[in-house]
Amino acid sequence: MSGASAPSRAVISLGTNTTRLLIVRAGPDGNLEQLEAGAIGTRLGEGLRDGGTLTSAAMTRTADAVGRFIERVRAREATVVGIATSAMRRADNASEFGQRIGTLIGGEVRILDGDEEAAHTYRGATASAPHDGSRRAVLDVGGGSTECAVGRDGVLEGARSIEIGSVRLTERFRDLAGGAPGTAARIAAAEARAAVDSALTGLPEFRPVAEVRCVAGTALTLGAIAFRSTVDLVSGRSLTRVMLERTIDRLLNLTLAERKALPGMLPQRADVLVAGGIVVSEALRLLRCDSALLEADDLLLGFLIAHAT
Repeated sequence: MSGASAPSRAVISLGTNTTRLLIVRAGPDGNLEQLEAGAIGTRLGEGLRDGGTLTSAAMTRTADAVGRFIERVRAREATVVGIATSAMRRADNASEFGQRIGTLIGGEVRILDGDEEAAHTYRGATASAPHDGSRRAVLDVGGGSTECAVGRDGVLEGARSIEIGSVRLTERFRDLAGGAPGTAARIAAAEARAAVDSALTGLPEFRPVAEVRCVAGTALTLGAIAFRSTVDLVSGRSLTRVMLERTIDRLLNLTLAERKALPGMLPQRADVLVAGGIVVSEALRLLRCDSALLEADDLLLGFLIAHAT
């Protein structure tokens, strides 16, 4: 990196299902330019449900991923911060594990509350949206929680974090995971959909919205399968609810091994993707939107924008 270049900044996020990295620097126009991004499925929230203890195996997987990311951060000579979401909000040993990760990155790991997570996600997902007066919603279905935020022209009007996500829902309805394709999986899907509807009862308060932007791995992987593409190439495409339901229906008929073999599938998401898809679909229904714009920019970019100084 030349001496004239803007300094690089990085964020490492500890999610319930995935540990992620984003490295950016300020471009000539003042906007943040992405230098690197990475995601490793670590399932930090495995078995956590509504509380309890992070397992030794889950913490080791996550710490190993952070160690790999730190090598990339140092190669970029970037300053780095750590953030954590739903799993760390719920775990009774979050402070201890946060200190362990803090030692690895050389700084504090900040556990975001649900409203902060939703607000930063909105900021990141709408950073490049036109200021045309349209009211936009941003939906982030994670492993442990789902965030929805609304606003217009980049100004946040409301945000909500709901304690339901792809990992937690799959652990509750285990036949969604690919071990019992067909009838058993469909029965579980119907039961899971009822549970999701109950959890998302507040979403109609965000109507009306002209557009829903869906971010993060659940939505992008569903889009990659629906479009026979990859998660790196579907940002900016519109995923209709009809396409989404067809994809869910297809997955319900497949074993876990068959799901992992699908074009576009990220193997670490194969067991929890049906549950995540149900949350996305029901959220769109409650927001009265027939489609969602897939968006790669999300929480990590939003956090770095908010902490630019």
